Amino acid sequence: MQIVLVVVIVLAGLAAAYVAYQSVVGGPGAVRRGFRALPVSTLQEGPGVRRLSGVARALGDPPQSEASGRSYLARDLRIVASDGGSPGNSTRGAQQAVDFLLDDGTGVALVRAQEGRVALSRDFEAPRTTLDQAPWADALLRAGGYSNGSPSTCRLRIYEGVLAPGDRAGVVGSVEPPDAAARAAGATAIVRPADGVELLIRAEDASSDAP
Repeated sequence: MQIVLVVVIVLAGLAAAYVAYQSVVGGPGAVRRGFRALPVSTLQEGPGVRRLSGVARALGDPPQSEASGRSYLARDLRIVASDGGSPGNSTRGAQQAVDFLLDDGTGVALVRAQEGRVALSRDFEAPRTTLDQAPWADALLRAGGYSNGSPSTCRLRIYEGVLAPGDRAGVVGSVEPPDAAARAAGATAIVRPADGVELLIRAEDASSDAP
């Protein structure tokens, strides 16, 4: 009985540590909480920390995903690597975004997205491959601290979600007056991170306003 109690206490401690870690480092749950903390507002309301919803538009030619071939303004990846010489898997998340325009119907904002935190539903699974066949994934894994034995034997599974040009997007951040670059892009405001304010990005649909 005492052993069972000790196991329960240890598991509870690990669970609490995981929740604390997620709240500090952040994951999809942290992004969802950030959106729930603010009601939807508009660019017409002026500067301040705002939650916006609108259509995402590209600035120039958007990048294309190496995994799915889709154009994206932001993407959320999960890369699962399994080295033939090592037991178990190593799972890494990777988020990437480029600056884009957000039209909320009352104005257009230039979203400084490269420093944003992204949460997107992963709706695509790439064919299984090896690390030497996906050097772009190798670079992302190594940037996240993963090192493998042999690229030719390290097997990969890649899952991806993207925010594509024309998709409806939600953004939380600091709304500020436009600078010269924003005005040149036709924007009436900038949305970016600020002191104590993270930039959060997600794709939205008709159910996204639900608490």
